[in-house]
Amino acid sequence: MNGRIVKDTFSKNDPRPGAALLSPSQEGLSGKTRDLRHFIQVLADAGRLVRVRETIDWKVDIGRMTRESRTSLLFENVKDYPDQRVFTNGLCDTTSIALALGLELGTTRKTLITEARKRMATPVKPRLVETGPVLENIVQASGVSLLNLPVPQWSNYDSGRYIGTWHINVTKDPETGSRNVGVYRMQLLGPKQATVSASPGSHLGRHVAKAEKAGRSLPLPMAVAIGVSEAVIMAAAAAYPDGMDEYDLAGGLLQEAVPLVQCQTVDLEVPAQSEIVIEGLIQPGVRVQDGPYFDYTGKTNTNPNAFLFEVTQLMFRSNPIFRGTSIGVPGAEDHQLFAFLAELNLVDFHGSRVKQVAQNLLLKQRLFRTFQFVGKIGSVVRGKRNQ
Repeated sequence: MNGRIVKDTFSKNDPRPGAALLSPSQEGLSGKTRDLRHFIQVLADAGRLVRVRETIDWKVDIGRMTRESRTSLLFENVKDYPDQRVFTNGLCDTTSIALALGLELGTTRKTLITEARKRMATPVKPRLVETGPVLENIVQASGVSLLNLPVPQWSNYDSGRYIGTWHINVTKDPETGSRNVGVYRMQLLGPKQATVSASPGSHLGRHVAKAEKAGRSLPLPMAVAIGVSEAVIMAAAAAYPDGMDEYDLAGGLLQEAVPLVQCQTVDLEVPAQSEIVIEGLIQPGVRVQDGPYFDYTGKTNTNPNAFLFEVTQLMFRSNPIFRGTSIGVPGAEDHQLFAFLAELNLVDFHGSRVKQVAQNLLLKQRLFRTFQFVGKIGSVVRGKRNQ
């Protein structure tokens, strides 16, 4: 199945199911893209969205089309998942990143970086709200099956379906209570289980280590939010200093506070306008294999020491839009985001200092193939050290 693609804009009066993405309360937001649905509408209005209306298989085909395309894609007819949609390639170039931050169509890269730096300098703390669209549907642990979500297998190289490719992971330091919002790859293992891949030096890795400390060995609460504002993704992917809140950075990028709702089974907060939120626990002392998977360098990799995440509750908006992406090709949207963050000095791959300098320089120059090559060398070196 190749899938027929149709390029057009969404009409707020379009009678087709799921065509109109904006709710009346979201109109007239002066260009600010507060949630994923508004961002999709902005892309559509700018003529930068492709709607895939024919049936497309979640197994490999969505990922293949994502890798082959250099525009935003909304899959409206996913095999086995009626009335559910998948959105990819949202940040596929400079223009889409600018639109995600509420800037005008045609904004230059130089202007984008200048404006982003200015906004970074004035972070805005999030605000806790009592309700939000993500609370429209709540499923307790006994009734949860993550297999009911249209999670793609993104590549033939992948050993399974990856639910966490363009999302946020929210945890708190067990000792200080400091909140971290990051992006850590997650492979679906079953109806209520998934892997979480994080390096030991990452904030999440440190949180797990503290939770597993001798004499305590407690599960680490974690919330996964899928389909959040792209500004929240930008902040979560950034190398923000430990102890500083990525929601503050997202608020600065948006120039307004990110509205959060309290989770119900874990003491964590998630964006109120998320499409999907998965609450759960990272189990202490348990390691599972993540992969093989196709990684950002364009090669197959495996992590034998991933954490195990078990679901305690699922929340989602009615007719949710699953957000994800397929990586591994030069200039894919993960590379576009890395290049943007590199310009802001907010990229950290947790490697050697020399590799960090090289990768940041290559990203700033948008030399994506060479960037991948350097990443491959790093993977080989790490593999030899671990032998």
